[in-house]
Amino acid sequence: MAALSPARRDRARRRYRPDAANREALAAVEWTIEPLALAAAIALLAVAPLAQALTLRIALQQLGAAAPPVATLRIWARSYLLRYEPSGAVGFVYRVRERERLGATTAQVLTASGYEQLAAVTAGALVAVVAFAAAGATPPLLALILAGAHAAAAIAVRPALLGDRIARSLSRRGVALAGVMRGRTLALLVAIDAAGWAATGCGAALLADGLLGAAAPSALLLLGAFALSLTVGALVPLLPAGLGPRDAALTVALAPAAGPGAAALLAIALRAVSFAGEILAVAVAEVVALLRDRRRKRVAGSGGSVGLRETRSPRELTADARTIVVVPTYDELGSLPLFVERFAPTGMELLIVDDSSPDGTGVLADELAATRPWMHVLHRAEKDGLGMAYRAGFAWCLKRGYEVIGQMDCDLSHPPEKLAEMRAVLLDRDAGLVLGSRYLRGGGTDGWSATRLALSRVGCSAARRALGLPFSDLSGGFKTWRADCLDAIGIDELLSAGYAFQVETTQLAHLAGARIEEVPFVFSERIAGASKMTLRISLEGIRVTLALRRHHRRARRHRPIAAL
Repeated sequence: MAALSPARRDRARRRYRPDAANREALAAVEWTIEPLALAAAIALLAVAPLAQALTLRIALQQLGAAAPPVATLRIWARSYLLRYEPSGAVGFVYRVRERERLGATTAQVLTASGYEQLAAVTAGALVAVVAFAAAGATPPLLALILAGAHAAAAIAVRPALLGDRIARSLSRRGVALAGVMRGRTLALLVAIDAAGWAATGCGAALLADGLLGAAAPSALLLLGAFALSLTVGALVPLLPAGLGPRDAALTVALAPAAGPGAAALLAIALRAVSFAGEILAVAVAEVVALLRDRRRKRVAGSGGSVGLRETRSPRELTADARTIVVVPTYDELGSLPLFVERFAPTGMELLIVDDSSPDGTGVLADELAATRPWMHVLHRAEKDGLGMAYRAGFAWCLKRGYEVIGQMDCDLSHPPEKLAEMRAVLLDRDAGLVLGSRYLRGGGTDGWSATRLALSRVGCSAARRALGLPFSDLSGGFKTWRADCLDAIGIDELLSAGYAFQVETTQLAHLAGARIEEVPFVFSERIAGASKMTLRISLEGIRVTLALRRHHRRARRHRPIAAL
């Protein structure tokens, strides 16, 4: 075989190896950076992950979940770390497993996570194109393709376009969505993520300037390349956090401006420092949750009760306090119109929480609400317990600033005419909770057999003795709450999902030191539909009552937080 000429050897060496200038540039880097600059870069690179945590909470709340801030932050942090597991799916599994702490259903968790990811990659792809253009460079073809595809997907899933059609199609295939998010809300999520990307660009510029000095690429070029690389990494599902494709994309995007050596250097450095920023973001989330837990325990030790939220100073309620009544529904097509007709004269607002009733109750509720400005409807994706429906409804009301929140059944077993008296007692006696009682003098049950009445009385008496509570009707669901009291008991941390929710909320209000009053009423048989009580729900009630008994024994050693 003929030997290569010196000229051909030089051409081959230049083709298959980094050129001498790049090798010298890479070797000349000292891999040192000022500690303050490094710390600032890490802190800035932690902003984007925290922005993503915020988008998850917003998405959950928009889909009807409670999404308490601390629990959501902590669950996000742990699932974010789990994305480094192969495929990244472990993080989503963890979120679903912890759905009760989020006050959410499986469908709500998965749908919100989908919107969170869609917003993140859409923001990344758009920021990459804008940053390249602002830096005076032609955006890579891959960046243009990704930006166009993600923007089109974000626009298409709006309810006005394909969103509702996609949801119905998936439902027919057995995939339940928690709802379709409005385009305005999705745009907000994208904007929040874009702000996080802006901080990322500043952090990357600090790092590059510290390592390369005057040879560092511009901040806009770095932002564009880094955003593109992370977007590519997010689309590779089989590698932890996009390892490999992410770094390759970053190197290729920076190479034309910085040279292959400096581009490879920055890819390695940004991988390490961005990981440190992600760890910092997770640590911030965990520390915030830990500090809040310690604060709660400190309040409990100085006169509070175990497991309850810190109580704020209660506001004085006036006669015009905003009032709303939460009414869960499931297959109440026959009773809903009659209920709304009897409820209207109360002058209060009404929130119907429908668990996707197959008989069309939710559709009817929307039609009724369209001509009644005082009536609102919250749709949930699935039926997973009365307690979960109330959690979602209460969270909706607390978020909108209502001061008095009632709860009752839709089947007219609870008389709407009694609400005014219960509200008056709440305001006049400065109570935190008013219970409607079947067993006080003046109350009763209409149409019950002696056996059913005896079983109900025995059940209430047993729960009262087990929990040490002085109230006559623990299992009833006819109540009026002061919003401050309802917020203080921590509805997102309850043990029960079914009818035992009624007992647990009363117990927690009692442990929190709330003033609780009772008002007698006559319980009537439902006017339409069938009872939702089952053996499984009854057994859950026994299990939760025993768990509440243990909780009560621990908590009664402490004094109440404050009188609400």
